[in-house]
Amino acid sequence: MSIETRHFVVTHDGNVREFTADQANSIGNGTRCLPEFADSDLNYLQVSWIPQSENEIRVQTAGASIHFDDKGRLAKTDPVTNLDRIARFEHDTCVQWALRDLTAEHPTYN
Repeated sequence: MSIETRHFVVTHDGNVREFTADQANSIGNGTRCLPEFADSDLNYLQVSWIPQSENEIRVQTAGASIHFDDKGRLAKTDPVTNLDRIARFEHDTCVQWALRDLTAEHPTYN
């Protein structure tokens, strides 16, 4: 069983952008700039999951407030505060999108 992880940036106008692990790594270490996010304070959400059994997965999420400098380089990360909170809808959207390739063989009941 291996852990799968997806990376998302949530903008204040409600857009969500997904990044591959390699892209997220290069953004995090400063080797990749995102000019479209220059001088922006945004939210980051990481969605990870691991299969627990044949019919069950465990999903974990982690978030951060992120700031990009005037060139679009990641300059700062902080814990998510109440002011920067990721909306439940945005959170759930990222989780559902991350899990989109998993197929359920049987109906799921909650």
